[in-house]
Amino acid sequence: MDRSPTPERPRRAAPKRARTTPVTVANVKTGQTSKENKPPSSDDDNDVDVGVLLASLPPQSLLPLLTSLLSAHPSLKPVVLSLIPRPTLDTALQALATSAHKLRDAYPYSSPPFSQAGLASTFGGFGGGFGSNKSNTSASTTGFGFGRLTAGPSFGHPHSNNTGMRDEYIISRLRPHISDFVSACFSYLPYFSNVSAPLTSPSFSKPSNSMDIQSHSSALRQQHKDKLHPTETFLFLSALTTHILSQPPLTLFSLAPQLLPRLSEEWKAWVDHIDEVVNRQGGMFGKETVNSWERALDEFAEAKGNGMEVMKEIRDRWVSKVGWLVGRQPMEEL
Repeated sequence: MDRSPTPERPRRAAPKRARTTPVTVANVKTGQTSKENKPPSSDDDNDVDVGVLLASLPPQSLLPLLTSLLSAHPSLKPVVLSLIPRPTLDTALQALATSAHKLRDAYPYSSPPFSQAGLASTFGGFGGGFGSNKSNTSASTTGFGFGRLTAGPSFGHPHSNNTGMRDEYIISRLRPHISDFVSACFSYLPYFSNVSAPLTSPSFSKPSNSMDIQSHSSALRQQHKDKLHPTETFLFLSALTTHILSQPPLTLFSLAPQLLPRLSEEWKAWVDHIDEVVNRQGGMFGKETVNSWERALDEFAEAKGNGMEVMKEIRDRWVSKVGWLVGRQPMEEL
């Protein structure tokens, strides 16, 4: 018998040639990242102790580093603020005094343009006789003793400065120092604030971040409200008011609109807090402390010009609510 034909075997394809292109080059051409070009892994990050590196830096370099970090990541600001310890009253008063001193020194005058130069240069005499307070800030027993506080003539008055320079030029010289002083005031105010409602953002702030400023300020007040003491709040507000009133007239003209709305809110909130403690909670304050409040508010009530007349309203508000602590009645002011 004839044998059946053997089926054809499938032909094998020619063997592929070995790839001669380097892997790294091929990966780059295909959009892949080579092992050498990959970003450091989390394991590599864990090998670096940032604390060790920070500890080796000089102290003066830490503030610019932290400022740059906050500029690059603004969302970290609330976290950083929550970690900063509450400043003491002495620290806050010293910061205000330093900033106010720089602002006065920036004024281009050859002779003192205002009558309260002695008050402005010696804050140590301010606050004497305030009675007991937690920080023992008082350094004198002479009380205020600076007479009538007058905010000075209005902007553009022919006698508003005695330097021979145009008012507009002087204001332009003072503007950055005014901004620094206002910034210092608003930075410390939340730690000594009795205001519970959201506050209007300062006029020097940009509208784009006004809500952030309000939220940060409110968060700080909420965080530290249990640490407030009425005497500390009074001392801070009194110092701030004194520094404002001790500025030359042209400085005060630019300064008052930026600080006065917030300052009046803070004073009113403080008076309302004293009213709550004394008239509703049955609390009391020492005689010397209350007498010091009375003397200070009477002095501030004499201020005139640039809207500082609001301090008379603050004094009258205090008399109407808690003036009975010193034997005063509202009808005395009529």
